[in-house]
Amino acid sequence: MSWLSIIVLFVLVDNVVLSRLLGVCPSPAEPSRMRTAVGIGITTTLLMCGAALASWALNDLVLLPFGLGFLRTPAYVLTVAGLALVLDALSARLLPSLARSAGFSVTGTAISSAALGVILIVTHAGWTALQCVVGGAAAGLGYMLVLSLMSSIQERLDIEHAPEALRGMPLHLISAGLLAYAFMAFDKAFLSRLLGG
Repeated sequence: MSWLSIIVLFVLVDNVVLSRLLGVCPSPAEPSRMRTAVGIGITTTLLMCGAALASWALNDLVLLPFGLGFLRTPAYVLTVAGLALVLDALSARLLPSLARSAGFSVTGTAISSAALGVILIVTHAGWTALQCVVGGAAAGLGYMLVLSLMSSIQERLDIEHAPEALRGMPLHLISAGLLAYAFMAFDKAFLSRLLGG
């Protein structure tokens, strides 16, 4: 699979949030919603990249050679949790304003299933280390794209009139459904026509 195929696949065609329903997170905090969404997206992208590379190394260099393939899932969960703790400490130290404004921690993202789902997808595909990293980065960018789109939709809906019964979660779910429907235009046939394969 080519690099462009991997990127388009994870960002648009097989988006982890809209297609796989992994890592659906609560909406960002109020003050600077878009900035917070981008910060969360960048942190999640770093987590997915690191987790994809670590899972490749763990799978190909430790679990398979020693016949421990049955330990994949617990090993991947511990890998994601460990990387999340490291990223959480780094983001609290380097970007404290993001952590305060969002009320966000990377460990919360790790508990969500997005990073673990990406690990399982890339390791089952049998890709090389670099392909796993590109897949993790593309999945993180797709996650950030959806989070940013949802934040901008939410900001727009806050100033529009809507019936009281639809305010809040019902309107967010309707928006997410319409966004998922829009992303259905990007399917595997679109990918093959785009890349000529």
